[in-house]
Amino acid sequence: MAKKGKQHNGIHMGPKTLGPLTELENHLPPEWWKSLFNAVYLKTDADVVEDDSLTVYEVDYLQRIGGMARGDHILDLCCGQGRHTLEFARRGFKHMRGLDRSRYLVRLAKQRAEKENMDVKFHEGDARKLRFQEDSLDFVLVLGNSFGYFEASEDDAQVLQSIRRCLHPGGMLILDLAEGAWMRENFQTRSWEWIDNNQFVCREREMSTDQSRLISREVVVDAEKGVLADQFYAERLYDESSIRALLENSGFETVHLHTVTETKTNRNQDLGMMSHRMWITALNSPKKRKKVIQPVRYKAITVILGDPELPDMVKLNGKFNEEDYSTIAKLKSAMSGLSQYTVEYKDNHASLLKDLHDNPPEFVLNLCDEGFLNDPLKELHVAAYLEMLKIPYTGAVRPASGSATTRILLTRLPAPWMYPFPRRR
Repeated sequence: MAKKGKQHNGIHMGPKTLGPLTELENHLPPEWWKSLFNAVYLKTDADVVEDDSLTVYEVDYLQRIGGMARGDHILDLCCGQGRHTLEFARRGFKHMRGLDRSRYLVRLAKQRAEKENMDVKFHEGDARKLRFQEDSLDFVLVLGNSFGYFEASEDDAQVLQSIRRCLHPGGMLILDLAEGAWMRENFQTRSWEWIDNNQFVCREREMSTDQSRLISREVVVDAEKGVLADQFYAERLYDESSIRALLENSGFETVHLHTVTETKTNRNQDLGMMSHRMWITALNSPKKRKKVIQPVRYKAITVILGDPELPDMVKLNGKFNEEDYSTIAKLKSAMSGLSQYTVEYKDNHASLLKDLHDNPPEFVLNLCDEGFLNDPLKELHVAAYLEMLKIPYTGAVRPASGSATTRILLTRLPAPWMYPFPRRR
């Protein structure tokens, strides 16, 4: 049976649309960017993001303002389906990488690279937490209006700090983003356009309450199938002075606005955030980055160990042996070198719970992977008790301990019920 739509003021709506709305901001998911960039996105934005001639033009321009050499190490951050990354690779650039949050687009980029037999690395990841080696990149490109997606402006600054860590001193960042001052005055509050012979998209836009972001809504409709998507997104608007201030405060220098371009496409209808774009270069300051030294939060550490006086079914001969005592001695020797901490050890399980309750430690290093009372089926007990008492700890935490306990339980299943299970060697 087909799913029925809803009635709103006598108007029939499909099951996938919210219908008429006021205050779009109230319907904007905080992390909208996690789900928006999919096959529907490639349809609605195809006139820009799937236009090969436009990509060629943009890479020509990037080479002019950036002066890249074919041996440079270049990261295309927020690379989408890899259109710029792959165009650089076609031109003989040997060290191209792309990173994007969208698993769908990263997979598509990899497929296209494989189809053209290109050795280009694409990664899925968060722009705020880049995992590339420090000082390893010559250029980082943030293109296609991919900056300013996060709800908090602090996250934009975090992206720049993450980029700066990966760029070598003097390395270049190139930003391509919407010209905020123009967008504030000229954005279309409502529009619609055909995106192919069967599908069209309707858009609504409004400024956020604090006037810092442009909130957009897209309702994508198929003439035969009805509503395909009713989705929301937003972007922080930067003008030349605000993006310059953000870059300089983040440690970049020689910030230069090259030009503001007006995008032309074959469809050339509602280009939205891609209408007027700023192209900005900035150099990573050669000044040494300050390393943040975290203050010592806890000065007293309690180390919880297995009980050497109790039997232990998983150890050789069912009890603590010389190897275990040697390991504990090495641990204590290493810990004694941490002069800024005081360390005590607890391995008497008969009084352990009472001791923790009566005299809660400042911080616990839980190394009791033997389990409470040296019972591997009670491996979760110590961590759970620490959490009940709200004692901060690290080491054998409950999720990790739980997986180990699950393994033990599985290996004890009767053989006729047992699924194939890897054994430790």
